[in-house]
Amino acid sequence: MAIVGGGPAGLTLAAALAQQGGFEIAVFERADDHFSAETYNPDRSYTIDITGHGLRAARFIGITDRFDAGLIHFKGLRTAPHPWIHRLGVGFAEEPYHGRGWTGSRGDICRCLQAHVLERYADSVALHFGVEATVVDAGQPQLRIASRDDVAGEGRRFDLVVGCDGGGSGVRRSIAEQASGFAVEGADLGNHSLMLHLDQHLDELDPHYLYVLAVEPVMAVAGAINGPRGPADPRWFCQIGFSGTMRFDSAADAGRFLDRAHPLLRHFASDTKVEEFSQRQCLPTGKTKRCSSLVAGRVALLGDAGAPVPPVGQGVNAAMEGATVLAQCLHEHRDSLDAALAAYAATWGRETDALRRIAMTVDLSQPLTPFRILMASFLGYSGLRLAKREDLSYAEAWETFRRGEDRIRCTPLGVCGKTA
Repeated sequence: MAIVGGGPAGLTLAAALAQQGGFEIAVFERADDHFSAETYNPDRSYTIDITGHGLRAARFIGITDRFDAGLIHFKGLRTAPHPWIHRLGVGFAEEPYHGRGWTGSRGDICRCLQAHVLERYADSVALHFGVEATVVDAGQPQLRIASRDDVAGEGRRFDLVVGCDGGGSGVRRSIAEQASGFAVEGADLGNHSLMLHLDQHLDELDPHYLYVLAVEPVMAVAGAINGPRGPADPRWFCQIGFSGTMRFDSAADAGRFLDRAHPLLRHFASDTKVEEFSQRQCLPTGKTKRCSSLVAGRVALLGDAGAPVPPVGQGVNAAMEGATVLAQCLHEHRDSLDAALAAYAATWGRETDALRRIAMTVDLSQPLTPFRILMASFLGYSGLRLAKREDLSYAEAWETFRRGEDRIRCTPLGVCGKTA
Protein backbone atom coordinates (compact mmCIF):
# COMPACT_ATOMS: atom_id res chain seq x y z
CA MET A 1 0.00 0.00 0.00
CA ALA A 2 1.15 3.54 -0.80
CA ILE A 3 0.07 6.49 1.33
CA VAL A 4 0.66 9.82 -0.40
CA GLY A 5 1.02 12.46 2.32
CA GLY A 6 2.63 12.10 5.72
CA GLY A 7 0.42 14.43 7.74
CA PRO A 8 -2.13 13.48 10.44
CA ALA A 9 -4.30 11.48 8.02
CA GLY A 10 -1.44 9.53 6.43
CA LEU A 11 0.44 8.78 9.64
CA THR A 12 -2.73 7.72 11.48
CA LEU A 13 -3.63 5.41 8.60
CA ALA A 14 -0.13 3.91 8.59
CA ALA A 15 -0.35 3.22 12.33
CA ALA A 16 -3.88 1.80 12.08
CA LEU A 17 -2.99 -0.56 9.24
CA ALA A 18 0.27 -1.68 10.82
CA GLN A 19 -1.62 -2.40 14.05
CA GLN A 20 -4.04 -4.63 12.12
CA GLY A 21 -1.11 -6.52 10.59
CA GLY A 22 -0.63 -8.03 7.16
CA PHE A 23 -0.01 -4.78 5.27
CA GLU A 24 3.24 -3.54 3.73
CA ILE A 25 3.03 0.25 3.85
CA ALA A 26 5.04 3.03 2.22
CA VAL A 27 4.35 6.68 3.14
CA PHE A 28 5.52 9.37 0.70
CA GLU A 29 5.72 12.98 1.91
CA ARG A 30 7.20 15.78 -0.18
CA ALA A 31 8.14 17.92 2.82
CA ASP A 32 10.92 17.20 5.31
CA ASP A 33 10.32 14.86 8.21
CA HIS A 34 8.48 16.42 11.10
CA PHE A 35 11.39 16.26 13.53
CA SER A 36 13.57 18.49 11.34
CA ALA A 37 10.80 20.97 10.50
CA GLU A 38 10.42 24.27 12.34
CA THR A 39 8.65 23.94 15.68
CA TYR A 40 6.06 26.52 14.66
CA ASN A 41 5.21 28.81 11.75
CA PRO A 42 3.98 32.26 12.82
CA ASP A 43 1.90 32.53 9.64
CA ARG A 44 0.04 29.24 10.09
CA SER A 45 0.47 27.98 13.67
CA TYR A 46 -3.17 27.92 14.63
CA THR A 47 -4.15 25.71 17.54
CA ILE A 48 -5.83 22.38 16.79
CA ASP A 49 -7.79 20.56 19.45
CA ILE A 50 -7.99 16.76 19.35
CA THR A 51 -11.27 15.79 20.97
CA GLY A 52 -14.25 13.54 20.26
CA HIS A 53 -13.63 11.94 16.86
CA GLY A 54 -9.88 12.47 17.11
CA LEU A 55 -9.89 10.94 20.58
CA ARG A 56 -11.61 7.84 19.21
CA ALA A 57 -8.90 7.53 16.58
CA ALA A 58 -6.12 8.12 19.13
CA ARG A 59 -7.50 5.30 21.27
CA PHE A 60 -7.77 3.04 18.23
CA ILE A 61 -4.06 3.36 17.40
CA GLY A 62 -2.95 3.48 21.05
CA ILE A 63 -1.32 6.91 21.04
CA THR A 64 -3.15 8.58 23.94
CA ASP A 65 -0.22 8.28 26.36
CA ARG A 66 2.15 9.86 23.84
CA PHE A 67 -0.34 12.69 23.30
CA ASP A 68 -0.51 13.12 27.09
CA ALA A 69 3.25 13.61 27.19
CA GLY A 70 3.75 15.53 23.96
CA LEU A 71 0.73 17.83 23.64
CA ILE A 72 -1.11 20.32 25.85
CA HIS A 73 -4.14 18.91 27.67
CA PHE A 74 -7.40 20.53 26.60
CA LYS A 75 -9.92 21.61 29.25
CA GLY A 76 -12.43 23.70 27.32
CA LEU A 77 -13.35 27.10 25.89
CA ARG A 78 -13.33 30.54 27.41
CA THR A 79 -15.26 33.32 25.70
CA ALA A 80 -14.58 37.01 26.21
CA PRO A 81 -17.60 39.22 27.01
CA HIS A 82 -18.69 41.98 24.65
CA PRO A 83 -16.17 44.87 24.78
CA TRP A 84 -18.42 47.21 26.74
CA ILE A 85 -19.18 44.45 29.28
CA HIS A 86 -15.47 43.65 29.44
CA ARG A 87 -14.80 47.28 30.39
CA LEU A 88 -17.03 46.75 33.44
CA GLY A 89 -14.63 44.09 34.66
CA VAL A 90 -16.59 41.00 33.60
CA GLY A 91 -14.31 38.04 32.92
CA PHE A 92 -14.40 35.11 30.52
CA ALA A 93 -17.39 32.79 30.31
CA GLU A 94 -16.15 29.23 30.63
CA GLU A 95 -17.41 26.17 28.78
CA PRO A 96 -15.53 23.18 30.25
CA TYR A 97 -14.67 20.12 28.19
CA HIS A 98 -15.12 17.03 30.33
CA GLY A 99 -13.55 14.46 28.02
CA ARG A 100 -9.93 13.64 27.29
CA GLY A 101 -8.37 15.95 24.75
CA TRP A 102 -5.26 17.82 23.66
CA THR A 103 -4.20 20.93 21.75
CA GLY A 104 -1.21 21.67 19.56
CA SER A 105 -0.19 22.76 16.10
CA ARG A 106 -0.29 20.45 13.11
CA GLY A 107 3.46 20.00 13.51
CA ASP A 108 3.09 19.06 17.19
CA ILE A 109 0.55 16.38 16.30
CA CYS A 110 2.59 15.04 13.39
CA ARG A 111 5.73 14.74 15.51
CA CYS A 112 3.82 12.59 18.00
CA LEU A 113 2.39 10.42 15.22
CA GLN A 114 5.75 10.02 13.47
CA ALA A 115 7.45 8.98 16.72
CA HIS A 116 4.63 6.48 17.36
CA VAL A 117 4.99 4.88 13.91
CA LEU A 118 8.79 4.70 14.11
CA GLU A 119 8.76 3.20 17.59
CA ARG A 120 6.11 0.55 17.01
CA TYR A 121 5.92 -0.20 13.30
CA ALA A 122 9.32 0.41 11.71
CA ASP A 123 9.29 -3.16 10.36
CA SER A 124 6.08 -2.70 8.33
CA VAL A 125 5.96 1.05 7.60
CA ALA A 126 8.55 2.81 5.43
CA LEU A 127 8.51 6.60 5.77
CA HIS A 128 9.90 8.53 2.76
CA PHE A 129 10.29 12.30 3.22
CA GLY A 130 11.39 14.80 0.58
CA VAL A 131 9.68 12.67 -2.08
CA GLU A 132 7.02 13.62 -4.64
CA ALA A 133 4.57 10.81 -5.48
CA THR A 134 2.28 11.31 -8.49
CA VAL A 135 -0.55 9.04 -9.62
CA VAL A 136 0.24 7.82 -13.13
CA ASP A 137 -2.53 5.22 -13.37
CA ALA A 138 -5.43 5.15 -10.89
CA GLY A 139 -6.72 1.80 -12.09
CA GLN A 140 -3.56 -0.29 -11.62
CA PRO A 141 -2.53 1.76 -9.53
CA GLN A 142 0.90 3.18 -10.37
CA LEU A 143 2.89 6.06 -8.90
CA ARG A 144 5.83 8.02 -10.20
CA ILE A 145 8.09 8.61 -7.23
CA ALA A 146 10.72 11.34 -7.50
CA SER A 147 13.17 12.56 -4.91
CA ARG A 148 14.70 16.03 -4.94
CA ASP A 149 17.92 14.56 -6.33
CA ASP A 150 16.16 12.53 -9.02
CA VAL A 151 13.55 14.64 -10.76
CA ALA A 152 12.76 11.96 -13.35
CA GLY A 153 11.85 9.45 -10.64
CA GLU A 154 10.75 5.84 -11.01
CA GLY A 155 7.43 4.07 -11.51
CA ARG A 156 6.05 1.68 -8.91
CA ARG A 157 2.83 -0.33 -8.77
CA PHE A 158 0.83 -0.93 -5.61
CA ASP A 159 -2.29 -2.82 -4.61
CA LEU A 160 -3.81 0.39 -3.25
CA VAL A 161 -2.91 4.08 -3.17
CA VAL A 162 -4.44 6.41 -0.56
CA GLY A 163 -4.27 10.15 -1.16
CA CYS A 164 -3.71 12.00 2.11
CA ASP A 165 -2.07 15.04 0.56
CA GLY A 166 -4.30 17.83 1.83
CA GLY A 167 -6.82 20.30 0.46
CA GLY A 168 -4.83 20.97 -2.71
CA SER A 169 -4.45 17.23 -3.33
CA GLY A 170 -2.48 16.21 -6.40
CA VAL A 171 -3.91 12.70 -6.05
CA ARG A 172 -7.45 14.06 -6.30
CA ARG A 173 -6.47 16.14 -9.33
CA SER A 174 -4.97 13.10 -11.06
CA ILE A 175 -8.10 11.04 -10.41
CA ALA A 176 -10.29 13.81 -11.85
CA GLU A 177 -8.16 13.76 -15.03
CA GLN A 178 -8.10 9.97 -15.37
CA ALA A 179 -11.31 8.47 -14.00
CA SER A 180 -14.54 8.82 -15.95
CA GLY A 181 -17.51 9.60 -13.75
CA PHE A 182 -15.38 11.09 -10.97
CA ALA A 183 -16.42 14.69 -10.33
CA VAL A 184 -15.44 17.38 -7.86
CA GLU A 185 -17.80 20.17 -6.79
CA GLY A 186 -16.31 23.21 -5.12
CA ALA A 187 -17.70 26.03 -3.01
CA ASP A 188 -16.12 29.02 -1.32
CA LEU A 189 -17.64 30.93 1.58
CA GLY A 190 -15.03 33.64 1.06
CA ASN A 191 -13.67 33.25 4.59
CA HIS A 192 -10.04 34.28 5.12
CA SER A 193 -7.80 34.44 8.17
CA LEU A 194 -4.67 36.06 9.56
CA MET A 195 -2.53 34.88 12.46
CA LEU A 196 -1.77 37.19 15.37
CA HIS A 197 1.07 36.10 17.65
CA LEU A 198 0.23 36.87 21.30
CA ASP A 199 3.26 37.71 23.40
CA GLN A 200 2.35 39.80 26.46
CA HIS A 201 0.28 39.41 29.65
CA LEU A 202 0.23 35.68 28.92
CA ASP A 203 0.06 34.87 32.63
CA GLU A 204 -3.63 35.85 32.33
CA LEU A 205 -4.21 32.96 29.89
CA ASP A 206 -4.34 29.24 30.66
CA PRO A 207 -2.79 27.12 27.85
CA HIS A 208 -5.29 24.33 28.56
CA TYR A 209 -8.13 26.45 27.12
CA LEU A 210 -9.01 27.92 23.75
CA TYR A 211 -10.09 31.57 23.97
CA VAL A 212 -12.79 33.18 21.83
CA LEU A 213 -11.57 36.76 21.98
CA ALA A 214 -14.01 38.27 19.48
CA VAL A 215 -17.03 37.26 17.39
CA GLU A 216 -17.81 40.50 15.53
CA PRO A 217 -16.77 42.00 13.15
CA VAL A 218 -14.23 39.14 13.11
CA MET A 219 -14.00 35.69 14.69
CA ALA A 220 -10.85 35.53 16.80
CA VAL A 221 -9.87 32.26 18.50
CA ALA A 222 -6.60 32.01 20.44
CA GLY A 223 -4.79 28.98 21.76
CA ALA A 224 -1.41 27.65 22.78
CA ILE A 225 0.89 25.27 20.93
CA ASN A 226 4.21 23.71 21.91
CA GLY A 227 7.16 26.06 22.03
CA PRO A 228 10.77 25.02 21.34
CA ARG A 229 10.88 23.17 24.67
CA GLY A 230 7.52 21.46 24.32
CA PRO A 231 4.22 21.80 26.22
CA ALA A 232 5.89 23.51 29.19
CA ASP A 233 7.02 26.35 26.90
CA PRO A 234 3.82 27.35 25.05
CA ARG A 235 3.51 29.84 22.23
CA TRP A 236 0.20 31.66 21.76
CA PHE A 237 -1.47 32.41 18.44
CA CYS A 238 -4.83 33.90 17.57
CA GLN A 239 -6.52 32.99 14.28
CA ILE A 240 -8.59 35.95 13.14
CA GLY A 241 -11.25 35.17 10.54
CA PHE A 242 -12.64 37.63 8.02
CA SER A 243 -15.57 37.43 5.62
CA GLY A 244 -13.18 38.24 2.75
CA THR A 245 -9.57 39.12 2.12
CA MET A 246 -8.09 41.86 4.31
CA ARG A 247 -5.15 44.24 3.88
CA PHE A 248 -3.85 46.90 6.22
CA ASP A 249 -2.12 50.11 5.17
CA SER A 250 0.09 50.18 8.25
CA ALA A 251 0.65 48.69 11.70
CA ALA A 252 -1.36 51.59 13.15
CA ASP A 253 -4.27 50.71 10.85
CA ALA A 254 -4.12 47.08 12.00
CA GLY A 255 -3.96 48.16 15.64
CA ARG A 256 -7.07 50.30 15.30
CA PHE A 257 -8.90 47.42 13.66
CA LEU A 258 -7.97 45.05 16.49
CA ASP A 259 -9.06 47.62 19.07
CA ARG A 260 -12.48 47.83 17.42
CA ALA A 261 -12.83 44.03 17.35
CA HIS A 262 -11.94 43.65 21.04
CA PRO A 263 -9.48 45.47 23.36
CA LEU A 264 -8.14 42.08 24.51
CA LEU A 265 -6.52 41.50 21.14
CA ARG A 266 -4.26 44.52 21.65
CA HIS A 267 -3.88 43.68 25.32
CA PHE A 268 -2.23 40.34 24.51
CA ALA A 269 -0.25 41.43 21.42
CA SER A 270 2.70 43.83 21.55
CA ASP A 271 3.26 46.55 18.95
CA THR A 272 5.88 44.34 17.33
CA LYS A 273 3.43 41.48 16.87
CA VAL A 274 0.74 43.83 15.57
CA GLU A 275 3.19 45.11 12.96
CA GLU A 276 3.98 41.53 11.91
CA PHE A 277 0.24 40.83 11.76
CA SER A 278 -0.33 43.85 9.50
CA GLN A 279 2.19 42.54 6.96
CA ARG A 280 0.96 38.95 6.69
CA GLN A 281 -0.90 37.64 3.67
CA CYS A 282 -4.55 36.87 4.32
CA LEU A 283 -5.08 33.14 3.70
CA PRO A 284 -8.31 31.66 2.26
CA THR A 285 -10.05 29.32 4.72
CA GLY A 286 -13.58 29.10 3.34
CA LYS A 287 -13.05 26.64 0.50
CA THR A 288 -14.69 23.24 0.43
CA LYS A 289 -14.92 20.44 -2.12
CA ARG A 290 -17.18 17.44 -2.51
CA CYS A 291 -15.97 14.46 -4.50
CA SER A 292 -18.57 12.23 -6.17
CA SER A 293 -16.83 9.36 -4.35
CA LEU A 294 -13.92 8.91 -1.97
CA VAL A 295 -12.73 6.02 -4.16
CA ALA A 296 -11.78 5.78 -7.84
CA GLY A 297 -10.31 2.54 -9.16
CA ARG A 298 -7.71 1.40 -6.66
CA VAL A 299 -7.17 4.89 -5.23
CA ALA A 300 -8.88 6.20 -2.10
CA LEU A 301 -8.99 9.74 -0.72
CA LEU A 302 -8.69 10.57 2.96
CA GLY A 303 -8.75 13.72 5.08
CA ASP A 304 -8.68 17.07 3.29
CA ALA A 305 -7.72 15.32 0.05
CA GLY A 306 -11.21 13.82 -0.09
CA ALA A 307 -13.32 16.30 1.85
CA PRO A 308 -11.74 19.67 2.67
CA VAL A 309 -14.05 21.88 4.77
CA PRO A 310 -13.83 25.37 6.28
CA PRO A 311 -12.15 25.25 9.71
CA VAL A 312 -14.56 24.26 12.48
CA GLY A 313 -12.06 22.41 14.67
CA GLN A 314 -12.64 19.08 12.93
CA GLY A 315 -10.11 18.86 10.08
CA VAL A 316 -7.52 16.78 11.92
CA ASN A 317 -10.13 14.99 14.04
CA ALA A 318 -12.04 13.87 10.94
CA ALA A 319 -8.83 12.92 9.12
CA MET A 320 -7.71 10.71 11.98
CA GLU A 321 -11.08 9.02 12.42
CA GLY A 322 -11.45 8.54 8.68
CA ALA A 323 -8.09 6.74 8.68
CA THR A 324 -9.34 4.26 11.28
CA VAL A 325 -12.56 3.70 9.32
CA LEU A 326 -10.57 2.89 6.16
CA ALA A 327 -8.25 0.58 8.12
CA GLN A 328 -11.21 -1.26 9.62
CA CYS A 329 -12.89 -1.66 6.22
CA LEU A 330 -9.69 -3.10 4.75
CA HIS A 331 -9.32 -5.45 7.71
CA GLU A 332 -12.93 -6.64 7.65
CA HIS A 333 -12.88 -7.27 3.87
CA ARG A 334 -9.43 -8.76 3.48
CA ASP A 335 -10.70 -11.17 0.82
CA SER A 336 -12.00 -8.37 -1.42
CA LEU A 337 -10.33 -5.01 -1.90
CA ASP A 338 -13.27 -3.78 -3.97
CA ALA A 339 -15.69 -4.59 -1.15
CA ALA A 340 -13.44 -2.85 1.38
CA LEU A 341 -13.23 0.31 -0.71
CA ALA A 342 -16.99 0.30 -1.35
CA ALA A 343 -17.64 0.01 2.39
CA TYR A 344 -15.26 2.88 3.11
CA ALA A 345 -16.78 5.13 0.43
CA ALA A 346 -20.31 4.53 1.71
CA THR A 347 -19.56 4.73 5.44
CA TRP A 348 -17.17 7.65 5.52
CA GLY A 349 -18.82 9.47 2.62
CA ARG A 350 -21.95 9.97 4.73
CA GLU A 351 -19.85 11.35 7.55
CA THR A 352 -17.89 13.81 5.40
CA ASP A 353 -21.12 15.07 3.82
CA ALA A 354 -22.55 15.76 7.29
CA LEU A 355 -19.37 17.49 8.45
CA ARG A 356 -19.41 19.67 5.34
CA ARG A 357 -22.97 20.78 6.13
CA ILE A 358 -21.95 21.68 9.68
CA ALA A 359 -18.91 23.61 8.43
CA MET A 360 -20.94 25.54 5.86
CA THR A 361 -23.03 27.07 8.66
CA VAL A 362 -19.98 29.08 9.75
CA ASP A 363 -20.35 31.54 6.88
CA LEU A 364 -18.71 34.80 7.92
CA SER A 365 -20.10 36.56 4.85
CA GLN A 366 -23.53 36.46 6.52
CA PRO A 367 -23.88 39.33 9.03
CA LEU A 368 -25.85 37.25 11.55
CA THR A 369 -23.48 34.26 11.60
CA PRO A 370 -21.73 35.16 14.90
CA PHE A 371 -25.09 35.75 16.60
CA ARG A 372 -26.47 32.47 15.22
CA ILE A 373 -23.44 30.55 16.53
CA LEU A 374 -23.82 32.05 20.00
CA MET A 375 -27.59 31.50 19.99
CA ALA A 376 -27.23 27.85 18.97
CA SER A 377 -24.65 27.34 21.69
CA PHE A 378 -26.89 28.95 24.31
CA LEU A 379 -29.88 26.82 23.26
CA GLY A 380 -27.84 23.61 23.29
CA TYR A 381 -27.78 22.65 19.61
CA SER A 382 -24.51 24.23 18.43
CA GLY A 383 -23.19 22.32 15.42
CA LEU A 384 -19.63 23.18 16.42
CA ARG A 385 -20.13 21.75 19.91
CA LEU A 386 -22.07 18.72 18.70
CA ALA A 387 -19.30 17.89 16.21
CA LYS A 388 -16.84 17.58 19.11
CA ARG A 389 -18.87 14.95 20.92
CA GLU A 390 -17.34 11.50 21.10
CA ASP A 391 -20.74 9.79 21.38
CA LEU A 392 -22.17 11.26 18.16
CA SER A 393 -21.31 10.59 14.55
CA TYR A 394 -21.07 13.65 12.31
CA ALA A 395 -24.35 12.57 10.70
CA GLU A 396 -26.05 12.48 14.11
CA ALA A 397 -24.55 15.86 15.04
CA TRP A 398 -25.87 17.38 11.81
CA GLU A 399 -29.38 16.01 12.32
CA THR A 400 -29.49 17.34 15.88
CA PHE A 401 -28.34 20.76 14.69
CA ARG A 402 -30.83 20.76 11.79
CA ARG A 403 -33.75 19.97 14.13
CA GLY A 404 -32.66 22.83 16.40
CA GLU A 405 -32.59 25.23 13.46
CA ASP A 406 -36.03 24.05 12.35
CA ARG A 407 -37.47 24.76 15.81
CA ILE A 408 -35.95 28.25 15.87
CA ARG A 409 -37.35 29.00 12.41
CA CYS A 410 -40.85 28.76 13.87
CA THR A 411 -40.14 31.49 16.45
CA PRO A 412 -39.59 35.27 16.23
CA LEU A 413 -35.86 34.44 16.11
CA GLY A 414 -36.37 32.57 12.84
CA VAL A 415 -34.86 35.40 10.85
CA CYS A 416 -31.52 34.36 12.33
CA GLY A 417 -31.85 30.68 11.40
CA LYS A 418 -30.39 29.28 8.22
CA THR A 419 -29.73 25.63 7.47
CA ALA A 420 -26.92 24.97 4.99
